[in-house]
Amino acid sequence: MSKNILFVAVEMPVLITKKDLEEEFPGLILTTIEKSLVGEITNDKYIFASSFGIITFCNFSHEEIKSFLARLDIKESHSYNTALINQDYPMIIDEEYIKPSIDEHTIKYNKFNKSIASIISLALSQSVGLEISEKSLEKKMVESKSIYDKLEKLRIKDRAGLMSFASSIAKERFDILNKLYLLDKPDILWDDIELESLYNQLALQLELKSRFEVVEYKMSYLKESVDFATDRVNQKSSEFLEWIIIWLIVIEVFFSIYEYIVKPNL
Repeated sequence: MSKNILFVAVEMPVLITKKDLEEEFPGLILTTIEKSLVGEITNDKYIFASSFGIITFCNFSHEEIKSFLARLDIKESHSYNTALINQDYPMIIDEEYIKPSIDEHTIKYNKFNKSIASIISLALSQSVGLEISEKSLEKKMVESKSIYDKLEKLRIKDRAGLMSFASSIAKERFDILNKLYLLDKPDILWDDIELESLYNQLALQLELKSRFEVVEYKMSYLKESVDFATDRVNQKSSEFLEWIIIWLIVIEVFFSIYEYIVKPNL
């Protein structure tokens, strides 16, 4: 007899702590995987709080998810599936699936436990985390285009804005490389071939690696763009300082001529 389980990963506008989860689910058994919290509510119901602001609900109904988000005072709780970035993936547990099998619609396997729930939740969290970064980078690409459009009009006073933009890009890169761990397999996979196969198939279906490479390319492009614009402004600043020096020299020469040539003959 088969059993259906739904995984739903949702971005969190607020930080969810260990204390929040323990207060919400009395008796919750919490463990850690890849710096993320895994909560076992029952033997087939789990909650996965990633270290980068995503919560994955395993075997929760949509109404239960809405209720949980509402109790956290998240204003988008009742429309989380449209207001917040999220992704779901159904799983079928059936004895006929001896090895994990995943297509673009369903995960199929004959086993289900805490480790399996954690691996699926981690991959979905990474996917949602990537989507958040993709949307953020789309906005920065638009901003970068506006900088290019007015490149010739950039002035020294624009340098502060360019530095702020560069800082936001650096922070984005740090968040992705140091929090999402998209190119590193979870440690619990090293001694479990089937779990590794499950993660690899899911990562392939979610296109984690290729999407991460696109994000990296965009970040590199943005960095080059802002560096070029900053160099342009710095060049104008240097030219401005050179002209100031030239005019100071001219003024000094003028006063010297007046003091030593013109004044004595008056």
